[in-house]
Amino acid sequence: MNKGVEPKTVAKNYGKLNPELPPVFIDFLKLRVDDVEAPNHYFEMIELQLRNYDLLISHRQCNRSRGYDCAYKIVTTTQVQNVVGKIEYSERYKRVLLELTGLGCACIEKVEPDYIWLQSLVAQPAVTIRRIDLALDDENGLYQIEKIDKDYSRGRFNAESGKRPKKENLGTKVEGRTRYIGGPTAYKRGRFYEKGKQLKLAHCRPWMRHEVRFVSNNRDRIPDETIRNRADYFYSAFPRALQKLLGKHSVIPVTQRFMREYVSDISTRVASCKRQYGPLIGTLTEHHGATATCEMLSRMGRSKVIELPPFIDEVSLADCTDIIALQSGEAI
Repeated sequence: MNKGVEPKTVAKNYGKLNPELPPVFIDFLKLRVDDVEAPNHYFEMIELQLRNYDLLISHRQCNRSRGYDCAYKIVTTTQVQNVVGKIEYSERYKRVLLELTGLGCACIEKVEPDYIWLQSLVAQPAVTIRRIDLALDDENGLYQIEKIDKDYSRGRFNAESGKRPKKENLGTKVEGRTRYIGGPTAYKRGRFYEKGKQLKLAHCRPWMRHEVRFVSNNRDRIPDETIRNRADYFYSAFPRALQKLLGKHSVIPVTQRFMREYVSDISTRVASCKRQYGPLIGTLTEHHGATATCEMLSRMGRSKVIELPPFIDEVSLADCTDIIALQSGEAI
């Protein structure tokens, strides 16, 4: 295994972290299951477990990977438009590929913050982790882009051999900047970006998202314990740089993370609606009242572009109404 991702001792890391509030979460996961002789039975077993997290395997097929015969979307039970992953099968290799996006991992995290089912799944001899993205939210901007650039120049992202990884700069100061540390095909690759700016959230602009992606290859295998010891592997990916965040994080609950993205999306759409139809809506409201205007302008159906996780309830939506009104006003 690559020495650069060996975890630090649990005592050293978890002595500075609150174990009840794990700061590092899974933002993407791909698992491979070998020696699957009966795919239908295995799919049923996976779907039975997924239903505990309000997920299910859809009958809709999707693009399959090379060498696989069939692939089906994994969606949420509340809105089938919410695609959160896919499951594939290869008859030639007797192999299943299970993939979960950030939203799919969040649905599991909401029910099981420690991903107990995923831990038990990867503990099986036939299951291997092909890719895992570990993420940490830096709400107060403790480790910003300028510091990342400076640490890269000083060699704090270098491997133990002293080799400097590739670096890619994207974005602008206004729309939000992104830094990639490591090549696209590297075993480990860091992604650091200004989440608050990219979502155009005025009330949390300093918010940074730090991610480390591990991809299994012929030389390096992702250990099964990565899911259990997420913080260890995250901080140890680039220890000389990421240790600055150790013990200084502020955990953002999974519901709030996705509510912020919802606020960003809705605020932009509300601001656009104000620009195009604001005078008309205002006139109708003045003449006929708010209730009648809402009935005249609304119609049956759901907007396919506004997707919410199943763990978002009406209380959470009501709490962000004022923020959406303020944010949409500033977006004009």
